Amino acid sequence: MANENEVNENQAENNDKNPKSGIVFNVQQVQSIDISHGFNHVKTENGWHIHILEAGKVSINFITSMRKTETTVMPGDYIERDGDDIMLYKHQSEDTYRQQRSPSSLTRSRDELLASETAIKPVEIQSQ
Repeated sequence: MANENEVNENQAENNDKNPKSGIVFNVQQVQSIDISHGFNHVKTENGWHIHILEAGKVSINFITSMRKTETTVMPGDYIERDGDDIMLYKHQSEDTYRQQRSPSSLTRSRDELLASETAIKPVEIQSQ
């Protein structure tokens, strides 16, 4: 029974170390990280570890370019600083993240755009 527990712990540890995708940033280029939902923060020997608890967005603001990167995250994803690197690890399939994003008008099909336009009714202004 103890061997089964060790195997389960090793599998869970490997899942954390083998994400489906990720993004790496240089810590010297990052001004701030905006997390719009629940998370846990733990300090480590070489940095910190942020475990994402709820689905939402993370915005990473850069110092030099005055730009930001926004990405959708899911529970189980995490952000880790290790020395000069900040890594964002994603554990779900890309389709799961796509379903969480709000669709922009640029990603909608022609039919979807036409349907949303016809759903909007013009407001008549009555003069007095």
